[in-house]
Amino acid sequence: MDTFIKILLINRQESEYQSIRNLLAQVHHTDYLLTWVDRLDRALEETLSEHFDVILLDYHWPSGDAADVLTGARAQGCKVPIIVMTNEMEADVDRSAIRAGASDYLIKGRIDCQLLERTLRYAIERKAAEHKLARLAHYDPLTGIPNRILFRDRLEHAILLAERDQAPFTLMYLDLDGFKQVNDNFGHDAGDELIRTCAQRLCDCMRKSDSVARIGGDEFTLLLEHTESTGDIAHIAEKVIDVLACPFQIGSHQVMIGCSIGIAVYPEAGSDINTLQKHADMAMYEAKQFRGSHYHFFTEELNREARRQLQLESDLQRALRRQEFVLYYQPRVDLRSGEVVALEALLRWSHPERGLVHPQEFMPVAEETGLIVPLGYWVLRQAIEDLKRIQAEGLGQLKMAINLSLRQFSDDLLVERIGNIVRDTGANPVQLEFEITETALRHSPEQVEQCMKSLATIGCRFTLDDFGSGYSSLRNLQRLPLSALKIERQLVENLCRSSEQALLVSSMVALGRSLGKQVIAEGVENQRQLELLRQFGCHQFQGFHGYRPSSYHVLCEILSARLVSNCQ
Repeated sequence: MDTFIKILLINRQESEYQSIRNLLAQVHHTDYLLTWVDRLDRALEETLSEHFDVILLDYHWPSGDAADVLTGARAQGCKVPIIVMTNEMEADVDRSAIRAGASDYLIKGRIDCQLLERTLRYAIERKAAEHKLARLAHYDPLTGIPNRILFRDRLEHAILLAERDQAPFTLMYLDLDGFKQVNDNFGHDAGDELIRTCAQRLCDCMRKSDSVARIGGDEFTLLLEHTESTGDIAHIAEKVIDVLACPFQIGSHQVMIGCSIGIAVYPEAGSDINTLQKHADMAMYEAKQFRGSHYHFFTEELNREARRQLQLESDLQRALRRQEFVLYYQPRVDLRSGEVVALEALLRWSHPERGLVHPQEFMPVAEETGLIVPLGYWVLRQAIEDLKRIQAEGLGQLKMAINLSLRQFSDDLLVERIGNIVRDTGANPVQLEFEITETALRHSPEQVEQCMKSLATIGCRFTLDDFGSGYSSLRNLQRLPLSALKIERQLVENLCRSSEQALLVSSMVALGRSLGKQVIAEGVENQRQLELLRQFGCHQFQGFHGYRPSSYHVLCEILSARLVSNCQ
């Protein structure tokens, strides 16, 4: 073996480490690099690190069980051979160690240079042979991607995860259109090359968490994990169609093919392997009834939903180009003085046919498609311009609250672009409040924290929106630059319905105040709610009992009327 072998020794005694090291030094035709770990609690982590070619594991420890390391390594698909070492020949240990996944067995007192070298070499060669056989059994030899057997294993695993996590996934069956003509006109070698190229294109356009498999002939399967939206699924299907529609070079000829895609979504289209596969195949057959490349969901309801989502996305893109979006503003009121102290910018869509469309109807699609990112920057710029006009007309020095969504934090240029807008508009960043949700903090904590702290350095403030709707750790409330907590509207709505609800809201207000945060109540609709919130020590409120969301011009009339009233 003229190779460089990396060995991990898991053993608590330095004398045995030195002994193994000396024996390896006597092997002249192979270079060894020996790494020593003297703690069993680090054994599994190092074993799974894939930094080593072979592992020597001491089987007996004063505390802990090396058998657990073997079992854990096998359960997590360890690809490195593990050789067990014991003090003497023990039949029970021999059988149990091999059964638990050990490749071989060495007795410490009998190890010499030749035996150690041969055992290491055989273990590595045997493991490599096992990997080769496993690959032949589970991977398509033409394309190198998973075959039907491995695909079924992955589909079964996806179902188990979906049942545990209540997370849907999607199965796509794909059949090439025009493959037979390529085979007939150019021969089987050309057909094989076409299949290989299709497999590569499919792998390139999938996420790392997704799986592509060839199940025979010109048929492929795509397994998409964590698919929440019908629109997202439709987009992926369209992307696949576009990728395969690009010309293929066959010798000196360019050929074009298409594809038909059947889509089965778990659990609507089935909750077991056979049902999902059957329904994906049926959906693919339906897709083939259409001329040209096409995709089809197994349920007609999902087909309608996909078409509706794609149409809405197209309409939103057009609306942004045509400047059909408008901002409404809802005032926020100080509970002690009764003065308007801030405005929240609320997006509306002024649809040319449907009139004013509320965000509940279009924001989910804007989030899913990423359109929320450019739309969010438009909202910020427009809200700042309107705030400057309000101040120029002498209607008050107010703060402007603007919502930032989880998808916006995924934009690497978020801080830079907000900074540019603030600079371009001449806004005072101290008057800007960005409202973020607990969902954003939970899903991208590091990225959100970094953005918040960068914006806080220029004076921007942050409010935690929907406080109480999810899980907010005290560590987050203390660590992040949050200036205010906004109590979720449903908690305020139920405030007067039971003493338990009142106690809960009272405790939340007390917590906010103890942390030095402003506490804002959202969705206040009657005087009784207002009185209780005032008793609890809440700082500000927002809701229909105060003001409804209004257009810019109506808002100016409201602020002007208050100004006149205060002067009288």
